[in-house]
Formats: sequence, structure tokens, C-alpha cells
Amino acid sequence: MTALIMFDFDGTVVDSLNIFIEAANRLAKDFSYSPFSLSQIPSFRELSLREMISQLGMPKWKFPFFIRRFRKELSGLMVDAQLVSGMEQALYSIYQEHYQLGIITSNSRQNVELFLDLHEMRHLFEFIYGGQVLSGKAQVLKKLSKRNKPISPSLVYVGDETSDIRAAKSVGLPNIAVDWGFNNREVLSASNPDILINSPSQLLAAITQLCEI
Repeated sequence: MTALIMFDFDGTVVDSLNIFIEAANRLAKDFSYSPFSLSQIPSFRELSLREMISQLGMPKWKFPFFIRRFRKELSGLMVDAQLVSGMEQALYSIYQEHYQLGIITSNSRQNVELFLDLHEMRHLFEFIYGGQVLSGKAQVLKKLSKRNKPISPSLVYVGDETSDIRAAKSVGLPNIAVDWGFNNREVLSASNPDILINSPSQLLAAITQLCEI
């Protein structure tokens, strides 16, 4: 039976850090925080998303409004986003092995579809769940696990943040952490992912290994 491989989007499939910073900096004045600089990126990669948001000093009640505005800013910048080097070939290799692919992301579904359409890759993915923020991914993974378990005995989640690892672990799903995204290798390793890789070329072998367990 076909295994279902679920991917985070930003940082995992797409190198979107630069457009994230640009979108956030456009909102800095309206939400009363200091714009980000490139020199801050190494320190940010040691934080969780929750920790990074807390450093903005933004009241919690403002966060939903910030996220809504942030996604709108991103939509105008998606044309500038780039696939992670080697990811297109990796995704096609996985697809050609008859794995089913899906995306679960904090970005909006519309932004993800726009990017995939621009790169003619929408057909690779069975579904896109967008708008999952902070702990929301765990809820979606749980639903998908219950829905697909009878027909897909192997479900794997691939992400670039410690929150992705925690979400997968919370519902007992095998997980792969990639160190080219938001969190660095040391931080990811401390979260004890099932497999930690440093190149998209390692994805297929890692997926095969987990699906054979």
C-alpha cells in the first residue's frame, strides 16, 4: 500500500527566508517592533517560532491580525521565492516511487498553490493544508493519521523546525528533520527526530527507511 509523505513548505520545500524577512519588515511599523536584519538570522535559527514571536514583544491579541497581514504581504512576494536547491529532483524521485505527497503549512493554501503553479509542480501533491499556525499542525496530522491509517500504513512528516518534530511525535508519526531550513542542525538534533538529513538528495532513502520499519 502507498505511503503518505507530508511536507512542511517554507524552509523545507522552498527557501523563503528572504521573503519572510521582507514581509515582516514591511509590517514592523504597524505592529511596533524593530525591523529584522540579516545579522540576526543565525540567532533566530536557534529559536522556535513561538520564541521568535515572543521576542517581537507583540501582545498575543495582535497576533491573529499580524498573521493575516503577513500572509497578504507574502502573497505578493511568492514569485521571488525559490525552491531549495535539489528539492525539485528529490520530489520527483519520491513521486516516481509512487509515494503520495501532501503539504501541511503555516503559510496560506493560496500562497502555496501560487508557488507550485508557477513551478508547474502542483500535480505532485495530493493535498495542501494551509494556515496551520503554532500547534495547529499537530491537529491536522492527527486527523490525517486517523483518516489514512487503514489505507496507508506508513505516514511520514518532513519539516525544518522543532515544532514540526514535536507535532509529528505528538501523534506518533515517523518524522524527518531537514537542516537547511529555519532551525539549525544542533537545535533539531536536540529534539530527537527519527532521521536528520542535510540534503534533499537524502530524502528518498530516509523515507524508504522509515516506511520499512
